[in-house]
Amino acid sequence: MKATELLNRTGMWLETALAGSLSPAVRRFMHIELSMSLAYGIFYACIIPFTQVVLRRLGATVDMLALYTALLFVGSVFTSFSIVIMRRRRTINIIVFCWLLGRSLFLLTAFVTGAAQLMAVGIVFWLLEAFVIPAYTRVIQKIYPESGRGKVMSTVRMGRVSMILLVTPLAGWAMDQVGYRVLFPIGALFGILATFLFTRLDFDEGELPPRKTKAFSDLWQIVRTDRNFAVYLVGYSLFGLGGLLSWPLYPVVQVDRLQLSYSDIGLLGLVESVTWLFSYLLWGRTIDKRGGLFVVRAISAISIVTPVTYMFAQNIWMLLPSAIARGLGMAGFELGRISAGIQLADPDRVTEYAAIQSTIVGLRGLVAPVVTVVLLRMGAPQSAIFLLSVLFSLLGWFMFGRVEAPTPGDEGYSERQKLRYQWPFRRRIARV
Repeated sequence: MKATELLNRTGMWLETALAGSLSPAVRRFMHIELSMSLAYGIFYACIIPFTQVVLRRLGATVDMLALYTALLFVGSVFTSFSIVIMRRRRTINIIVFCWLLGRSLFLLTAFVTGAAQLMAVGIVFWLLEAFVIPAYTRVIQKIYPESGRGKVMSTVRMGRVSMILLVTPLAGWAMDQVGYRVLFPIGALFGILATFLFTRLDFDEGELPPRKTKAFSDLWQIVRTDRNFAVYLVGYSLFGLGGLLSWPLYPVVQVDRLQLSYSDIGLLGLVESVTWLFSYLLWGRTIDKRGGLFVVRAISAISIVTPVTYMFAQNIWMLLPSAIARGLGMAGFELGRISAGIQLADPDRVTEYAAIQSTIVGLRGLVAPVVTVVLLRMGAPQSAIFLLSVLFSLLGWFMFGRVEAPTPGDEGYSERQKLRYQWPFRRRIARV
């Protein structure tokens, strides 16, 4: 047997094992998305893990880092408005325009010498990435049949994370050798390549289905009448605040206290990415057995590890538990919040429940860094911020425990599982 034939058979076996049997059209779409995902993985690995550290070394204050963290979530608040634009323009055109503009901005980092300039690039990039979440999800719904959509999307995501896993340590070494003014533009080229690969998708979009919710007051009515979901949102908000309050302090600890090199940060990114990759298998099976709410609650407990380790860290090795916890959290949060929302939602109003949850993501992301800055200006030590993060995460864990949700095997859960892949919002930094 020739090596090429053996390689092809191995590839087909692996594809079938991960994604199942696919029609030729769906397989072609998956291959296009997978190639796009691999290119995006390189873009992500070259830029995203290092942005805040570069900002700190360019002179960004804690206040600036907190502001940067807060503004990253602006796009999540306004995702609903992109639906209005989609009614008048082709969905793919909107996605391509936003992705191409946002990712091309990192070409300008070759000329960036100040923290404020790099902050502006990063903020606009994340705004454009988040803005087209509903549009991208609509594309996914069109190109993949509901019966096999989950396996195909998981395969694509694992490809992306695998590329991040391979490239991140190399990117850390490259940052030490040539700096961000060379590496960031190179990463931007792969982001642009991923965008052009996306344009190869050729399908009939059809008409955008009408929305049942016609005003924001209708969304508020859901929160008022569905007490169970309201309790979940409280827990979701507390959990989010716990994770984000300390976020601006992590690069401060890495740079000021531990004086980590870019290679050190790349090593932490490697550990995080390995955990992230294999966590998809762990949390996927857990969701099938225990449901998404169980996973979200587990992640709220695991998230305590990060602020605790950063509070006491004296060297890079003390941050390894945090890297593992963050890898578990990234995969668990991405899969868990989708499944948990479906468990709790009215089956006929899943989109509206998703919009509420997405808005909460944006609002808590805007509020948490501001609270951090206020506390620091009041003289609170960094350790107090870390302890506050632990407290909010524990409160979130407690509130999640008070939420009632159907579990796998229940009739209600089965009805909601039919809508699993109609959920319109995915994790913001995972867009491919």
